[in-house]
Amino acid sequence: MLLAAGKGERLEPITDTRPKPFIPILGETLIERTLRFVRELLQNPDIYVIIPDQLEKSYEAFFYKLNNVRFVKQGERKGTGGALFYVPKFSDDILIIYGDIYTTKESIEAVITQEESAILGAEVPNPGEYGSLMIDEGGYLRGIIEKSQSPPSNLINGGIFKVTPDFFEFVDKLQISSRGEYELTDALTNFSRRNKVKVVRTSAVWKDVGRPWDIIEVNKTELNGIHGSVMGNIESNVMIKGEVVIEEGSIVRHGSVIEGPVYIGKNSSIGPNAYIRPYTVIGSNSKIGSFVEVKESVIMENTKIPHLSYVGDSVIAEDVNFGAGTLIANLRFDERDIYVNIKEKRLNSGRKKLGAIIGAHVRTGINVSILPGVKIGSYARIYPGAVVNRDVRRGEFFGLR
Repeated sequence: MLLAAGKGERLEPITDTRPKPFIPILGETLIERTLRFVRELLQNPDIYVIIPDQLEKSYEAFFYKLNNVRFVKQGERKGTGGALFYVPKFSDDILIIYGDIYTTKESIEAVITQEESAILGAEVPNPGEYGSLMIDEGGYLRGIIEKSQSPPSNLINGGIFKVTPDFFEFVDKLQISSRGEYELTDALTNFSRRNKVKVVRTSAVWKDVGRPWDIIEVNKTELNGIHGSVMGNIESNVMIKGEVVIEEGSIVRHGSVIEGPVYIGKNSSIGPNAYIRPYTVIGSNSKIGSFVEVKESVIMENTKIPHLSYVGDSVIAEDVNFGAGTLIANLRFDERDIYVNIKEKRLNSGRKKLGAIIGAHVRTGINVSILPGVKIGSYARIYPGAVVNRDVRRGEFFGLR
């Protein structure tokens, strides 16, 4: 069972038009990756995906491309615990996975193979931002403390659980939390008082993809494990260094340089004379044109950056089109950490280099400059020659004089 009804507000503007579980990880999405792991580990599993009761039109195409799953719409009960209220009751053990976490197949397997109920415990440097685990001397769960200023440990709820069918008794008894939601972690805490829940510690990579720069980081992690594979067409005088994956139907035109690790999706076009630097991910049906340089960025499907542009340390959503000479700055003059507005708070990204976060269907005119840490909302229009020195709202026309 995958929980995929969350809005992903901290990832806006990327989640303006795509559900959070469909953040791309190289050639697939977070949720598709998790589904693949589950199917490799379990024989013919019944998979339920919990989705919002009211799907935005742009969201439908993402969810309904998932094959061999059953959708359950989350009704009025909000929160992760509320989501489980709407699923059928089961007679077998249930595997519950958050749809927006990035981890390894081995971490999921470690939970599945426990003979008793189990929860994944992930070690993080900032446990106060998550649900931290209280564990007894035998390694069993005593409770989960949400977002505490004094967390009991640096081991947090990793979003993967195996529980027995009577877990739903505790889901049905949930009360609304101080956040106005029904919390899955409250049900787990109460369940653990009557049942043994083994805490499975993982030393593997784990990430809650909750902020825009996390999209860059998880793709970097995945790129570190790739092996070069060129299935597209490579024209003459192209230089490819390191591990580079170029999917079928794509073409790299003459004079281009690609330094791996890099992933290029299906039916994309690179160059001529383009420079693709390490840790870049380019989605399917995209175009990186002549004299364009891209560095450590995630560029989603159907996006066009045709000529004379620079993109560094950025996340660019689907169907974006840059006018010639669009430049994204990724380093402050004072070289301090770059801050980004997240849900009306100014948060430190922890990165010295961070470019722009650009939503879907954005268009820029020629000679546009975008400053570090700026967010541009989906459907926005940036007029020629503009210097984008603040966040741009969804659908806003910026720079019109």
